[in-house]
Amino acid sequence: MTSTSDDLHKVTNSIPGGGELRPGQEQMANAVAEAIDDQKTLLVEAGTGTGKSLAYLTPAISANKRTVVATATIALQSQLAEHDISRVATGLDRHVSARILKGRSNYLCRQALGEITRSKHEEQLQLLGGRNPSAALEPIIEWAETTTTGDKEELQPSPTHDVWSAVSVGADDCPGAARCPEGEECFAERARNEAYEADVIITNHHYYGVHLASGGELLPEHDVVIFDEAHQLVDTLGATCGTELGGRRLANLARRWRSVSTDEEAAAAIERNGNGLDALLRPSVGARCDLSSELIAHLVAARERVETTVRKLHQLNPPPGGDAEAKIDRAIQAGNHLVDDIDAIIEADDEDVLWVGGSDINPVLKRTPLNVAELLDLHLWDSKAAILTSATLADDVGLRLGTREPVMRVESPFNYEKQGLLYCATHLPDPRADNYRDALHDELDTLITAAGGRTLALFTSYWAMNLAVEALASRLPGPILVQGDAPREKLIQQLRSQHNSALFATMSFWQGVDIAGDDLILVTIDRIPFPRPDEPITQALREKAGAAAFRLVDIPRAQTLLAQAAGRLIRRSDDEGVVAVLDPRLAKNKSYRWELINALPPMSRTGDRDIVVGRLQQLQRDASGSDS
Repeated sequence: MTSTSDDLHKVTNSIPGGGELRPGQEQMANAVAEAIDDQKTLLVEAGTGTGKSLAYLTPAISANKRTVVATATIALQSQLAEHDISRVATGLDRHVSARILKGRSNYLCRQALGEITRSKHEEQLQLLGGRNPSAALEPIIEWAETTTTGDKEELQPSPTHDVWSAVSVGADDCPGAARCPEGEECFAERARNEAYEADVIITNHHYYGVHLASGGELLPEHDVVIFDEAHQLVDTLGATCGTELGGRRLANLARRWRSVSTDEEAAAAIERNGNGLDALLRPSVGARCDLSSELIAHLVAARERVETTVRKLHQLNPPPGGDAEAKIDRAIQAGNHLVDDIDAIIEADDEDVLWVGGSDINPVLKRTPLNVAELLDLHLWDSKAAILTSATLADDVGLRLGTREPVMRVESPFNYEKQGLLYCATHLPDPRADNYRDALHDELDTLITAAGGRTLALFTSYWAMNLAVEALASRLPGPILVQGDAPREKLIQQLRSQHNSALFATMSFWQGVDIAGDDLILVTIDRIPFPRPDEPITQALREKAGAAAFRLVDIPRAQTLLAQAAGRLIRRSDDEGVVAVLDPRLAKNKSYRWELINALPPMSRTGDRDIVVGRLQQLQRDASGSDS
């Protein structure tokens, strides 16, 4: 019987061009193998460049254990499915079947598509958000004739939210394949059936959270679960296991009622409940929300209205097997889920945070549990091997997830001290000072100009990003690419191809962005990413932590995000560049500076802007030479 190290050698040796077995990778693989053998939990922080996907896939596949890998990003799911699993299978000389499984709403619903194409023009306009039915539906109809997966990721350009919602269904309103006229051709069911036969199932944190919350009904029995990008797991599980309710859901039920009944008064009554709920929630958007007597009374009234509607739906007697029967089944399903969610909100306790998200146009009442440990203890820990890994894991992640396992840390193979330079602009004002923004913009101008572009400029808010774009658009040596102006991958590709450009982005670009080589030589961070004082979930966590709140809540969040942002720079062994933190508190605040600095890759450090400018100018010259 071969050892895990031997198996990993086989895998790395089989990689075209010659793979390289790294000490940290081998250390991690052996720890994963032990966790699988002993059916225990392992938390492992594996620095960038460790090769952690091969380190966890190799022992899992070698052990012949059915494995679920849950990630936070689509990009990593694709990498696993298209590259990493096949590399391990080739190296171990065995057949391994792998499937990506997503939530039901990611797949085209043939029944919904058929219904909308057969609907009256007025209903089509309502479903499609006023868009021209022919222009909106024709590309999807053509694609539906050839696709084998029904996965919306295949559709380019991607359809709008309204259009896709009209041709897909979620778990809340799907009655199941057995009750659907198109059930035998259901893309979502096909994907699930294929996943049930696979050796490795690739999904996302959200789907696995729903699986846990359902008592384990969504995924087949498996021996191993691996959470990659696990630094996001606590927040995702909290959102997944919570509840969301807004007037739009009641309006949707009213629309469903109109599609099968001419009783307009019943539909109007449901809409009035929805409009009233929105009016109560609107003043609290972005903040916590108490269950006032007025809100409870409104929720109870809405619940009664929904129950009445569901009873009326059951009393309808449509022709069997037609569109009307399918519409009624979906409306009943949606109504039942609405009742359950209203109950969950009314019954919220001290371990739940009630807050209002969304927007003034579409406010959404959310119930988010603060403690997901109980759910994991009930359905995960001790029942299977669980591997949680990321390039950055906070010390308290195990405690928040309900396991006492310590975080094992595996060093990156990169020579960060030589490859990277951490610069803190100590001469800048405090970010809370009135003159900070102008000084920040001047600093960005100096650094990005020295780098000749090739920059990822990260901001803690859209407001800060937009101010910087406005201030610097005419000052920088090349174009500014702005988050929101194009899809994420297109912006990244533009940064790679337009070397004098700079990409300005917010939190979603602080992680999961992989730009290797001299396409990127400068990463800037506008300020330490402490959570806002009024963030509802963080606010509640602070209250629970009491006097130790800043140390237990704010510092770990800032450590993780800073490390993730800094990790965008060095992606391979020959990368070089500068991470510039434009917040002097990183160097000057004695109470927490070393906690934050020690969470970052161990790069050389300086506060001297002249050194940084010289380094960037040299890197730009070297990169320009290689371009030519």
